[in-house]
Amino acid sequence: MDKSKVVVFEKPNVPLEVKEFDIPELEEGCILVKTLVSGVCGTDAHCYRGQVQMPVPIILGHESVGMIEKIAPDRKKDSVGEPVKEGDRIFWVAGHPCLQCYSCVALKDTTGCVNRRSYGWSYSCADYPYLTGGYAEYVFLTARSYFFKIPDSVPTDAAIAFGCGFPTAVKGFEVIQGVQPGQSVVIQGAGPVGLSSLVMAKLGGASPIVVIGAPSSRLEMARKLGADETIDLSSLPEPEARVSKVRELLGGEAELVIEATGFPEAVSEGIDMCKTAGRYLIMGVFSDLGPVPINPSLIVRKNLRLYGSVFWEPKHLYQVLQLLAKYNDRLSLQDAVTHRYGLEQSTAAIEDVEALKCVKAVIQPGYEAS
Repeated sequence: MDKSKVVVFEKPNVPLEVKEFDIPELEEGCILVKTLVSGVCGTDAHCYRGQVQMPVPIILGHESVGMIEKIAPDRKKDSVGEPVKEGDRIFWVAGHPCLQCYSCVALKDTTGCVNRRSYGWSYSCADYPYLTGGYAEYVFLTARSYFFKIPDSVPTDAAIAFGCGFPTAVKGFEVIQGVQPGQSVVIQGAGPVGLSSLVMAKLGGASPIVVIGAPSSRLEMARKLGADETIDLSSLPEPEARVSKVRELLGGEAELVIEATGFPEAVSEGIDMCKTAGRYLIMGVFSDLGPVPINPSLIVRKNLRLYGSVFWEPKHLYQVLQLLAKYNDRLSLQDAVTHRYGLEQSTAAIEDVEALKCVKAVIQPGYEAS
């Protein structure tokens, strides 16, 4: 075992190509991980369409779970001191902050790092250590990488089910200091970030919770996870109709609205759904898809509080794994993995995610569709 199959992205809208790379020699502090599953994030679709700038060639895949194949003798514990060994399942943090900029040092918030680099995102596979994305048989973690052992009780598919969306939601709820029992919540978007936000709101005692999204499979998952009401975008395609429906369901507007769509057009609609003195948390619109008009008078007259939240820190991924260990018997998040693809089907996987055909899609090296 001295080579790894990888999936390489070289140019927007051009099918991804499977290649073979040499596996580097293990160095001090490094880990070679055999990829079990790598989540296909909606951001991967934005990358594939050229809507996110990144160095090429690159191996996509910034949310991945794997098994330790080899580990340097000096690295016998994970990032919270849990002993690890070859054969253990781990979930690693893709991002590497610089720890030297204003956000990292003065604010002690690495999510705002201006020099942040990430596996599957900003490390070209032309540069050492080459195996820097989850769409591959093996991933090479350098000494800078944070990683956590997955609790034995947590199924692999449950760990990857909402991918980077779950720690994104955990961090977002930290930013707004959570929810109070009985608060009304509207969640725009039923993808991994939206469904993760639903879990967080439900665990916090929010009620009622309305989820807006598509397709029906995602809304079915939302109801399974405790959404009191769902609104199908295909049934109510006009924003005004959705705002009216929310007011009908809640008897007014929501105390907390969460944007988890990835589409900037949702922001104006979300502001309309906010109650006086309400809060609006924007997490989904990461890729710059351009400006949209909003009415600032509504923000002023409603005394709204708007929050933005981007990325997450290692502690948030650790918290996700602890939540899964405690609650997944009830949540069964592994059921969210509805589509599975081999490395050779990576382009199809991205296109299916883009077309909203999946609740959650994963790349599984060696998988062959029946």
